[in-house]
Amino acid sequence: MYITSFFKFLFLTIIVWATSSCHSGHKPDKILRVNIAYDEKLKSDEKIDSIIETLSKRIHKVAMINRLERVHGKNQIYLEAATHYSPKRITDLIINQGQLKFYEVYHLDEMMDFITIVNTLAKEEDKNEDPLFDLIKSRGYQGGAILFSVSEKDTSAVNTYLSLKSAVAKLPNGKRNTKFLWGIKPTENGDIPLYALKLNKQGKPALSGEVVKQARQEFDQLARPIITIKMNEEGSKIWEDLTGSVFEQRSQIAMVIDNKVYSAPGVSSGPIFGGMSQISGDFTVEQAQDLANILNSGVLPKMSLLDVTVEQFKE
Repeated sequence: MYITSFFKFLFLTIIVWATSSCHSGHKPDKILRVNIAYDEKLKSDEKIDSIIETLSKRIHKVAMINRLERVHGKNQIYLEAATHYSPKRITDLIINQGQLKFYEVYHLDEMMDFITIVNTLAKEEDKNEDPLFDLIKSRGYQGGAILFSVSEKDTSAVNTYLSLKSAVAKLPNGKRNTKFLWGIKPTENGDIPLYALKLNKQGKPALSGEVVKQARQEFDQLARPIITIKMNEEGSKIWEDLTGSVFEQRSQIAMVIDNKVYSAPGVSSGPIFGGMSQISGDFTVEQAQDLANILNSGVLPKMSLLDVTVEQFKE
């Protein structure tokens, strides 16, 4: 998979699709009531007002908001909205933070020595012959972004092995700032791929979502739903340098949202100018629309759902 310029797929065969909105002719058939809890450290009125504003931007695309307000005396926000969409679609818009980040990646051959060391050190924990290697279902290919894939049930065990202090100490100085993250999209066998992402000297990604000026749901050359991104001037310059470097190294850029790798494409034809990019991930149209909505509305802090009730309208 390669990052391509926006203009390469702009003139595709026009695909007519309906914008996902409660105002697109669909009549609401239910009332959704949600109590949302936020961190007690977020005490300032300004921060809470910002959260409510972001929630409003997200939810009004798929529901008619009756009430969206802070609960007096509690670290809670109350939402009441009418919609014809599933409650899960609404609650996903609430709990997804929308933190978009771009990372350069390490390849399997660059991390293989470390993975072998982790397997050896893990023996002391589990007393198995090859505790890490036994969990690996498939390895990534040479020069690819994926290290290996495991069953979803084994991701927690792998995380434990990778975070062993004795293992982390074995990372070379140049790779101490490495972040291991799982992919959102399972492999053909249903396993979950692992990526090793590069952090800069400040422990940050190469580029973050603050530079996103606009996100839209579009279709690629094969009529698959994707999200196209337009960056601001600052982001465009960083993106140009980043894609140029990755092209020269024949590497990839991992596109991460809320600590899940959605895609890790390579760069096919040198630096990308103009700050255009796209995120692919085997989306449905609805999923791509919602993800674009989340990226446009801004980042939310981590929150939880205390209770969700649904009242169907009587016919």
